[in-house]
Amino acid sequence: MNDERTLPSGRASRALRDKFLDALDAEDYAALRAMCADLPNCSEILPRSMCAALGLPCGSTYATAAMTIVSS
Repeated sequence: MNDERTLPSGRASRALRDKFLDALDAEDYAALRAMCADLPNCSEILPRSMCAALGLPCGSTYATAAMTIVSS
């Protein structure tokens, strides 16, 4: 994952975000935890369906999702 880290602007690459969503769909928590290290400052908004799946309010960011996954 290191080649697809979050960019300095707080935006993760599209490829990393897509992999994160795919891992969420597959409930692949090992992959999710590995990717969370690259998303702590990602200000991109998570899709509503994924917010609901994680029990997060709509409009939550990938960074919030990553913190939620790491803390669970």
